[in-house]
Amino acid sequence: MKRRSESFFGLHFDFHASPEGAAGTSIGATLKEEEIREICRLLKPDFLQIDCKGHPGWASYPTAVGNAMPDFALDPLALWRKVTREEGVALYMHYSGVIDKKYLAEHPGEGCLKADGTRDDSSTRTMGRYVDELLIPQLTELAEKYGVDGVWVDGDCWGSRVDFDPETVGAFEKETGIDLGGRLPAERGDPYFEEYREFCRELFRRYVRKYVNALHEKAPDFQVASNWSYTDHMPEEVSAPVDFISGDLSPEDSFASARYAGRAIASQERTWDLMSWNFRHMLEGKPGHVAKHPVQILQEAAAVISLGGGFQNYITQYRDGSPRMAEIRRMKALADFMRAREPFSFRGKPERQVVLLLSTWDRHRESDSLYSRNGCEKIAGMTNLICDAGHSLEIAEEHTLLRHGYDYPVIVVPELFAGLAPETVKDLLSYAAAGGSLLLAGKKTAEIFSAAGAPFRLKAGTPGRTLLTRDGAEFAAAFDAGVLSFEKGETLWKSTLDERKEGKPAAAVLPYGRGKIAVLSFDPGTAYHASSQYLHRTMIRDVLDRLYQPRVRLEKATGLLEIVDLRKDGKLMIQLVNANGNHRAAVIATEDQIPPCLDAEIAIRLPQKPASLRLEPLGKELSFTYEDGEARVRIPRIDLHEVIVVDE
Repeated sequence: MKRRSESFFGLHFDFHASPEGAAGTSIGATLKEEEIREICRLLKPDFLQIDCKGHPGWASYPTAVGNAMPDFALDPLALWRKVTREEGVALYMHYSGVIDKKYLAEHPGEGCLKADGTRDDSSTRTMGRYVDELLIPQLTELAEKYGVDGVWVDGDCWGSRVDFDPETVGAFEKETGIDLGGRLPAERGDPYFEEYREFCRELFRRYVRKYVNALHEKAPDFQVASNWSYTDHMPEEVSAPVDFISGDLSPEDSFASARYAGRAIASQERTWDLMSWNFRHMLEGKPGHVAKHPVQILQEAAAVISLGGGFQNYITQYRDGSPRMAEIRRMKALADFMRAREPFSFRGKPERQVVLLLSTWDRHRESDSLYSRNGCEKIAGMTNLICDAGHSLEIAEEHTLLRHGYDYPVIVVPELFAGLAPETVKDLLSYAAAGGSLLLAGKKTAEIFSAAGAPFRLKAGTPGRTLLTRDGAEFAAAFDAGVLSFEKGETLWKSTLDERKEGKPAAAVLPYGRGKIAVLSFDPGTAYHASSQYLHRTMIRDVLDRLYQPRVRLEKATGLLEIVDLRKDGKLMIQLVNANGNHRAAVIATEDQIPPCLDAEIAIRLPQKPASLRLEPLGKELSFTYEDGEARVRIPRIDLHEVIVVDE
């Protein structure tokens, strides 16, 4: 059986077992060995992940630990393990970590204490007894008794909460030397508010290290991931010996979610995969469940694998734990799609081109809870905007930029919530002065860098909507755009209330030392996330064209084409992802057609004429021209995902 580091394609099944709503259900009553075997043989996944304990806290197998469902027709986990072992498919468990409602119903004092004195009935205390009393013993049982290959711990970082239990408050005061004087730092602006939240984050990190180390000691081959830890939810350097990084995408806009989350994870340089839900669960603004068409899932997979990661698809189980075979059989198209592309993407590494800063410092201050996505629209929207403009993009936190920042020709700082650490601002300006190109997007960001010595000033513009214009001929909308002033530089776009009148600088590129600084006086990320405008793509292309010469340049295409410069096995394997479709439209839950991207013309900078360019997985030799260090190629049609393999 493959280890997770070798696993490209998997399936995830869960049903969050609970007696509520399952009256008369005997777990395993309709589970059939031949169906498990069919899944393994039909789809040939590298791994399966199945339910064993969801957020309600009830185990869906006959555990000896004490939280098992009331009625079992058989031991479902034993059957899943028997068949997967015989078929050579790895088996992982879906297990809810911090979130456990049953445990807290039985141990209410182990829920996080809120500032108002009430206890959380879902989130356990990471400093409490839960990890020793239930989590480690139960995961040890899974490893030792059942011999499963690993666990995907759900409801972990994003389920953790600030805890004002007296034990936690006392530990904070003892470790930091801070005397709170009985006043809880519960609201923004309270003394030591950020310090206390950071202490609670550290308690979560310790909790993860504790259970991962305990499991590795008891079962060295047991592989562990803490769902969404060390991702965009928790944009931090990896601080626990997890075996892989993973998360499940937003079911409402999985394609955009995959673009953003995948790039944030890929920079961690660890084994990783992402899970896409095979269904939408909001219909007409109400909770519902409708399976997506396979073509939607293929596009979501393309967004992940083009970055070098693995992909898994989530299909719910019936209430007795049996698989939904009709939906699973429809995934044969996904299995074939994945295997055809595995040689040309899996474990490839993006070549450093444009990088977008996902600031740990800023995200920690914006998140309502310890780890969340609230406020991510600025960064997620900027990701979509740059990808839709045809530039190869990575995302990195401060710790990655500290090591590799000077390797990137362009660093993008999106609109910020609170700001950046002063040393980060200084480092970024030093990067530009040394010859790098820095793109600053948004008023808050511009103000911070202007105050730190960047050669421009920003003053408030007219509140509300203004027009963005280039040469007085094309117009896009922006909200609350500021006005730039500078001594040296080039104005690219202007903002105005009346297109007949001369506008004020809204987007400019300025010299700075041996490098350049580009400034956008409004927040294009949030704007593009809320309602994309094609002229915003035109604007970002104008700016980036003046900041660097890309390795791979999209000359033109009919439709949206995402490009990822991926290097794998010593070769440049240019990932082409069709970004067309209605995946962002809340009014369209499912669709069976995604318009192809047509007539793409691409230029590739290469030191010498390549031996060949091949379009994979079609195995098609591409005609190209080579002149002045560039190979130029035309691709008539990209349906979902193709790869240009450069044989140098």
